[in-house]
Amino acid sequence: MITPPRSLVALVAMALALGPSAAGCGAQPSSAAPMQPAADMAASPSMAASASPGGEAEGKPKAPGEAATWKRSGLGAHTVRVKIGDREDLPVRSLQAKVTVDGTRARVVLDLVIKNDRDGTYEGTFQLRLPEGASPYFFAFGESALQIAGDAAPAFFPAAQARAMGAGPAEIMADRSSLWTGPREARMVPKDQAALAYRDTVRRAVDPALMEWSGPGIFSARVFPLTARRSHRVVVGYDVPLTRVGADLEYVFDLPESVGSKVVDLAVTAPAGAVVEARPSAAPVIAAGKRWYRFEDPSAKELTLRVKKAGPAHLVSADPQGGTFAADVVPALAAAGMTGGAESALFLVDTSLSSSPDRFNVWLKLLEAVLRNNRDTIKQFNVEFFNVEQSFFRPSFVPNDDAGVAAALAYAGTLALEGATDLDAALRRAAGAPGVTGRRDLFLLSDGAATWGESDPFVTTRALAQSDVGAVYAYQTGLAGTDTETLALLARELGGAVFSVTGDADVKGASIAHRARPLRLLDVKVAGASDVMLAGRPRFLFPGQSLRVVGRGRPDKGADLELTFAEGGVVKVPLGEALPSPLATRAYGQVAVAQLEELLPATEKLAPAYARQFRVTGKTCSLLMLETEADYQRFGIRAEDDAGTVMQSPAARAAAEALALVAGTLGDPKRAFLGWLSSLPRRSGVELAFPAGFVAAVERMPASSFRVDAAPLVVRRRERAALPDALQKALASHQLDYDRLSFEAERRLRADGPGDALKALSSLVEESPGDAVLGRDVGMSAMLWGLPAEAFHLFRRVAEARPFEPPTYRAEAQSLVRLGKIDLALAYFEVGLAGRWAPRFGDFHQIMAVEYLQLLRRIAAGELTTSAPDFARDRLAAVSSEVRIGRADLVVMITWNTDGTDVDLHVIEPSGEECMYSHRSTKSGGQLTQDVTQGYGPEMYVLPRAPSGRYLIRAHYFASDRNRVSARTKVQALVMEDYGTSRQRVTEKIVVLEYGKETHDLLEVVRGATVKVAAP
Repeated sequence: MITPPRSLVALVAMALALGPSAAGCGAQPSSAAPMQPAADMAASPSMAASASPGGEAEGKPKAPGEAATWKRSGLGAHTVRVKIGDREDLPVRSLQAKVTVDGTRARVVLDLVIKNDRDGTYEGTFQLRLPEGASPYFFAFGESALQIAGDAAPAFFPAAQARAMGAGPAEIMADRSSLWTGPREARMVPKDQAALAYRDTVRRAVDPALMEWSGPGIFSARVFPLTARRSHRVVVGYDVPLTRVGADLEYVFDLPESVGSKVVDLAVTAPAGAVVEARPSAAPVIAAGKRWYRFEDPSAKELTLRVKKAGPAHLVSADPQGGTFAADVVPALAAAGMTGGAESALFLVDTSLSSSPDRFNVWLKLLEAVLRNNRDTIKQFNVEFFNVEQSFFRPSFVPNDDAGVAAALAYAGTLALEGATDLDAALRRAAGAPGVTGRRDLFLLSDGAATWGESDPFVTTRALAQSDVGAVYAYQTGLAGTDTETLALLARELGGAVFSVTGDADVKGASIAHRARPLRLLDVKVAGASDVMLAGRPRFLFPGQSLRVVGRGRPDKGADLELTFAEGGVVKVPLGEALPSPLATRAYGQVAVAQLEELLPATEKLAPAYARQFRVTGKTCSLLMLETEADYQRFGIRAEDDAGTVMQSPAARAAAEALALVAGTLGDPKRAFLGWLSSLPRRSGVELAFPAGFVAAVERMPASSFRVDAAPLVVRRRERAALPDALQKALASHQLDYDRLSFEAERRLRADGPGDALKALSSLVEESPGDAVLGRDVGMSAMLWGLPAEAFHLFRRVAEARPFEPPTYRAEAQSLVRLGKIDLALAYFEVGLAGRWAPRFGDFHQIMAVEYLQLLRRIAAGELTTSAPDFARDRLAAVSSEVRIGRADLVVMITWNTDGTDVDLHVIEPSGEECMYSHRSTKSGGQLTQDVTQGYGPEMYVLPRAPSGRYLIRAHYFASDRNRVSARTKVQALVMEDYGTSRQRVTEKIVVLEYGKETHDLLEVVRGATVKVAAP
């Protein structure tokens, strides 16, 4: 293969907005008996069609009596976009998929061709929506060797060739060796090293690639270079479980409308005696013991494979670890009595953008069914609707009767589905729901994917454990984007369960499933196997509950899964026929990684070894692609003996030992902060030198200093009718435009207030939860609008993903000061000052110190208080000597939210002299810090004694990220007058920089007898 010039070698950054949900799916009950559909519900016209049952191709009726899964909208799995900015897309010319179904799991290899039909070379964001439970194991990118002119039909692998192609990483690369130029395959590396290597390498215009976890459902990958007028090939491989529908198994391949030509090859190995049907109907080819189906440019919206009468079976594989096995089973548990549960039920209904268009009607069907089918036990109810805010259907609980149910459904039908998802705030608000005392059960109708607020579910469960909440019941729909790991954790920790409701036929059974008294699980065993684990670590099992069991070794012939319960006795669940499949290995790895990562940092050494060994992208590891081995070595990325580590440390035992160590501290924000602090040098790749006494001062701070709660967001308008028609359509289609949302936020700010404005902007975060630019952008707006707690949590998510970028710590500290969390603000200021950050951040240390000194002076003056006054006093003296600015008439700082961007601070003094990057010192004494040319800033201007007159403060938009188009850059300007005196005043403004406009006015300051600060 000929190696291309460096400028043509693939650079990819992959951000997996997909939690390790397949690994941590946990309790997924499914009714073993046929269920009747719930009563029809009254829904708005915009919702009625999207959630109707279906599952077969459009226009193809299902077989009489056959249960069907929820019908997908056009936003199902495999929706794909290649963005080169906020609004600009490149066309995806073709998709060829190979799907291999073995028993209860499928392996999917997607081969996509992208055409850059423009004259420029770009860095793009490749966004791919994945089905529920999907776990990517492979990513590669390269320029296509076969360039197809104009609108000519793309070339696909013939059916015989496609059947012979492998799905393992080495086979994928070998089979395509002649089809692309200089391809690069991503390598599994620790997440923080991967993120640092990506950003550092892309700045040098060479070729890395990165894949990281940021939330479930969306596979988002930055790809570079997308060469002008050339085609490029992206190959993605992932595993996914099949959906259990009654006694059947179902696999659905959603066909994306956004792709040109499509070919899908589907192979299936089913247990003996099973009947396999495909829709649209197709005759299979029998080859190599598999049934093969080919679909060429199908007109249907989805392809469905139904495995009927699927008897018990388990997957087995031979590997260096001695073999692994995996099975999805439904134990035949006898109900140990029925329980009515609490008489008060609170439904938490997710009205965020992710509920549109598919899920919301499902939630309302469930709400109605639970209320109607449990009237003998649920006497009163209320509904909490939530996204970034929380609102209640009624100020108190209402009787569970026809009138109450009808009113709740009618009200729900008026609501707009928009905004991000604050799951922690919703559950905390539920614990203190108005108008009820005593125990209440919570029915969580949400996908569980938290994109806003507190991100640690253990913090949430720790708080709720002390409340009157009886149990939390959640539901798995089978729709893409569900964070089954989080749902399982919440249910496990709060004494509930996750029930499966994959179609109308499941609704009635799911609506009463919580009434069965659960059995407390003590032990699990499989004869002939070791290291046996259940996904999600369930503590209690309900009748009809589905389990994923994995382990090492090969179960004895005819072996059962043996479940031992506290109530006495052992329940044996047949594992059935053994089906050889490499999918068993990754299924085991996914469950192991999920259990180890859940207990970080106690497992921070072992979890990455498991993640690398089994190629599981999650909280600890990412897929990274660099050009040479030397590039990997430069970032300390080298081969490890992960196989040996895995062999010596069985995951079940390691998780149990870690749990014993951290059980009392899970969800403790102070312990979490101290753990983060100790790991930061390793995670950031930066040496941190803290001052004497800092860690001891942090350890003495009370636990309350580390909990950052946001007051309930005040939102005045929630109705869909209040939204402009164009915005309603954009939200329903998930085609969000940055400018439109920004305009809408400003409109709501003027009309209704900051809560409504932030809710509008938060839809951008919900749609792209891993986008650090958007996180900073929306966080800056939250700060400007007086919502510092919301800003802090956004900045904290950015810092978790990019720990090597110190401007985020400055932003966190600023938001904490405004929130009055002075202890934690001190800590973040110290983090910013302690690091030896990269030279590209300019005089960051000096600028951070100026702001920190301001805080320390306010503490010394008694204006603010801290639990570490002695430490603050010592630091005041040290920082003062370092800053060497006793007082100044004028201090101006700017920062911005986009990397790879050069924004220059200009200050025109009354004399007309302009202080700027090429003229950093003025005759009046003005001084400008080092020019920052590669993103974020900050830059600072200081004038100790300001002559009277008018000062014009400007931002010069010198250069944006050369590899993107339409990306927005927002500049935050802080002006401090009479710095260091009792008369100090601070003015803040945020300006969106416009393309094609170099100079932007920020503020004017008038110095003289009457001081005036005004916007131009």
